[in-house]
Amino acid sequence: MTEVMSASAMDSAQNLAGKSIFLEMGARLGVVDLLMQGDPFDAERVVNLSGAQRHFVDAYLAALCKLGLAAPGPHADSYTGTAALPEAVNNCGYLLWALQSCAPLIEHPVQFANNMHAAIDTYVRNGEHVARTSKWMGATDFYPHAEREILQAQPKKIIDFGSGTCGLLIRLLEQLPQATAIGIDLSASACQKAREIIQDKGLSHRLQVIHAPVESLIDDPTLLKDVDVIHAGFVFHDLNPTQSQVLPSLLAAIKAASPRVKLVIADAIPDDAPWEHNAYSLAFTFLHTHFMDRKFPSEEGWKALLEQAGFMDVTLSKPGLSGSRLIVGH
Repeated sequence: MTEVMSASAMDSAQNLAGKSIFLEMGARLGVVDLLMQGDPFDAERVVNLSGAQRHFVDAYLAALCKLGLAAPGPHADSYTGTAALPEAVNNCGYLLWALQSCAPLIEHPVQFANNMHAAIDTYVRNGEHVARTSKWMGATDFYPHAEREILQAQPKKIIDFGSGTCGLLIRLLEQLPQATAIGIDLSASACQKAREIIQDKGLSHRLQVIHAPVESLIDDPTLLKDVDVIHAGFVFHDLNPTQSQVLPSLLAAIKAASPRVKLVIADAIPDDAPWEHNAYSLAFTFLHTHFMDRKFPSEEGWKALLEQAGFMDVTLSKPGLSGSRLIVGH
């Protein structure tokens, strides 16, 4: 017997699709970053950032206001984000990661089924899009959990692996006036944008941005010395191909450089049951296993990885992201 989708479910699906369209455009116009930073901005700034004509920018910002994602700011022709924006960004991040970031994979299942390694080299995802939508998924579902965990330690020096535009580090430094931080990311454009935001916030003397792969710290762990907290948001699973010792080697380098460090990891476990309520987790695991040659540790596997590297009191908890765990080691 075919189940008929309820009116509320249809409404949610339709609204999620519509908001995703506007937020994806907004990311390319630079609007979403401006709204998420929280400071008022005017339409002319968007014109200068994007090169789009003013009439289009005005119409776009008016549409966001109709959706309740933006609102008029304190000055004439200014705008700010609303309280509804972070949740919309979070929820739309799932849809955009699944159907746009992963489009080169899910459009070619036969090629991946028959020769995964050749397909990996042929059908390449847009790394910047993957990073952005991954960050969006954590806007309310895991970043706030990690942020609270880090603040409990009252750190003086923080490193964020896969820092993107350094939104998490900026929020932390605003609450920890004596702290300094380092953001490390593989995306040159994300690092450049982070530096611009940091300069606008007046934090350049406290927050350093490094454009490099995280695994480079294995051979040169200088940046890891005397760090109080290291955060890694959905970074470590990409360092764990089925035949690799990169992740254990990095954990060992971290522990050797900073014996007292607190490690705060948001990452995935294999598909999380009950599956009917965790369809995203099942899909996330399937894509990483059959399209990316990645293997997620189980809860016990994550604990063993950290303990083997010398971390103690390893705990795991469930943030909001389906199939994710917040893993903390001391």
